Amino acid sequence: MKIYYREKSGGIEILRCFGIESRVEIPEIIDGKMVISAAPYAFSSHMDEDEELKNASVWEMEDGFGFGREEHVLAGNEVEEIVFPDSLREIGRYIFYGCGNLKKLEFSDSLMQIGCGAFTGCHALDKLTVHMKQGKKSGVKEMLGEMWQRIDVAFLYEPEKDQQTESEQRSEGGTGIWMPDVLHRKESRPEARLVFPEHYDEAVENTPARILYTEYHGSGSNYRQCFYNKELNYQEYDKLFEMAVVMDKLEVLVDMSFGRLEFPYELTEKAREEYRGYIGKNLREIAVYLVKQEDVHRLEVISAQKLWTLEGIDAALDCASQKKETEISAFLMNERADLVDKSEGNEQVNVDKIENNQETDMSVQEKDVQPCPVKKPLSMRKKRFEL
Repeated sequence: MKIYYREKSGGIEILRCFGIESRVEIPEIIDGKMVISAAPYAFSSHMDEDEELKNASVWEMEDGFGFGREEHVLAGNEVEEIVFPDSLREIGRYIFYGCGNLKKLEFSDSLMQIGCGAFTGCHALDKLTVHMKQGKKSGVKEMLGEMWQRIDVAFLYEPEKDQQTESEQRSEGGTGIWMPDVLHRKESRPEARLVFPEHYDEAVENTPARILYTEYHGSGSNYRQCFYNKELNYQEYDKLFEMAVVMDKLEVLVDMSFGRLEFPYELTEKAREEYRGYIGKNLREIAVYLVKQEDVHRLEVISAQKLWTLEGIDAALDCASQKKETEISAFLMNERADLVDKSEGNEQVNVDKIENNQETDMSVQEKDVQPCPVKKPLSMRKKRFEL
């Protein structure tokens, strides 16, 4: 890969990249100096290269993978994924203008200055990965403000030195933040995976009244307001789920609820029960959707969260058999057998309790019954009176 750059404020500013892959990873150090910014139009096909690269320096990396292939400018529709170094602090205006195939962007919380119009034309962008190295503030709010489409954001936090273990946090029980007993992942670092839904408005004509009014679609606009001073408020984010249930589609709600349950960063017990409640209430539709998506992992999450019902698991089994998904069918059949065994065990326990309660009531009744005194006939009493 070849990078054109110039020195700026004691660091390096990226001007243009040339390579053979659609994935671009910018190094942290070039010519012994930190990469701190990317210039306006750096990844846009609308840059005037003759003017901007006139006095630029060149850095080259020999990777060996592109032997025999000619390098081309990595801009516009040629770019699908960009990884910025943790040292990057600023991106210029219209840097991604016209990058219609850009799908993923990775950076750190050092990137705070976002140039205007940076994401103009980036309609395919749907994933942001943010390395939270310095705290809880980032430039994500400014980025989301320029995009109307759904964006999935992964916040990767650094473990705190005095971080307690999960069991210690659960035992204290005073924070109100829920920590999971079972998670299907091995990562120990704190992480949050959030969905910011799409949002758009349209003008609708009321012909009889001869007026236009605006209809709003999607809850994304509200979710983008959960940042305060560049820091995301997770409690405010979770409170909006009730609105999302009304305004957004099933697949969005599934990703929201499962994302928060699997990666419960600053998730309160109340919010956890709301997400679990949504899954339980709509288990039939959700289970069928997951089978169609061949998402075995989230079917396992339902098992870990103990949310299966016979109705939900039977619907999933029917869908799996129709799609001839043998692996999923085998998993669901095992889960169904376990569920039936537990149900029968609970029913037997309930029967035993009822029988024990009945025996207890009978013994209590027998103790309470006192022998009634035998009343003598009236004739006998009269005779004794006469005597």
